[in-house]
Amino acid sequence: MPMKPQNEGYRVLIAAAVSAALERERPVRVRITIEGQSFDAEVEVLSDQAAEPHEDEADVVIPESVLVPPLLPDTREEDKVCRSPLAGAIVSVKAKAGRFLRQGDPVAIVEAMKMQTTVGAPVDGLVEEVAVSPGDSVKPGQILCRLG
Repeated sequence: MPMKPQNEGYRVLIAAAVSAALERERPVRVRITIEGQSFDAEVEVLSDQAAEPHEDEADVVIPESVLVPPLLPDTREEDKVCRSPLAGAIVSVKAKAGRFLRQGDPVAIVEAMKMQTTVGAPVDGLVEEVAVSPGDSVKPGQILCRLG
């Protein structure tokens, strides 16, 4: 597939199917795989005059699936368990069973030596079980909640 080098990159013409994603002000990051070799690229919309292909340039169609963000690697069951990072007392529990949490959302606040530590969710998920209540003492590594 011949492409012409332009400065330090390549000029690639994108099919109309992906033009909606390119209507943003900033460039779109895409990964292109050509003959088994992957390339990361930034794509930006050029003016109508610049976007017209030249007679000696080849048209390259990039599938819409390239613009879909890559899937995160599968999470293990152990990743879905939120544990206390230290020994202390539970001051408050922010997570409730049935509530969806994003990674880093507060699950509980643990107090140790007059310092309060907010413990965040390890991954995105639905809270299946909350294993502690305010006033409970916890050890390092003790389960605070399970996410599904």
